[in-house]
Amino acid sequence: MIIRQLSLAQCTALISENRLARLACSSGNQPYLVPIYYAYDDRCTYSFTMPGRKLDTMRGNPQVALLVEEKGEARSWKSVVAEGRFEELPDRIDIKRERDRAWSLLSQHANWWEPGALKPVVEPLVDHASHVFFRIHVERMSGREAHEK
Repeated sequence: MIIRQLSLAQCTALISENRLARLACSSGNQPYLVPIYYAYDDRCTYSFTMPGRKLDTMRGNPQVALLVEEKGEARSWKSVVAEGRFEELPDRIDIKRERDRAWSLLSQHANWWEPGALKPVVEPLVDHASHVFFRIHVERMSGREAHEK
């Protein structure tokens, strides 16, 4: 097995071509890791969620990380870790352009609202949407790949 570092261009390509990531965030000394769908554009990932632990954790500590992986043939793989800062995109007029950009990028894919809009417990119906768009400003990226000899 040969393991190599990915260049910044290769990291950017991998994160741009995929849409499923593992989001790591933390509260106090407790890490929290969940899958999210995302769209990547101009050093930001855009995503969507409903109120809950993930959102509360990111609001409390905006420093987060994403892991994007790609399985190759046999034992080969590629992975990128993107570290950055969470930013909520609330439904306000001064944030409209950013929210529209998030929706535009995410809606290019089928089922873009999953898993963020799905919860294991059925929530009571409310008369307003409680969904939240957010982005992560990617500050650092690093990646590796493995290939058979």
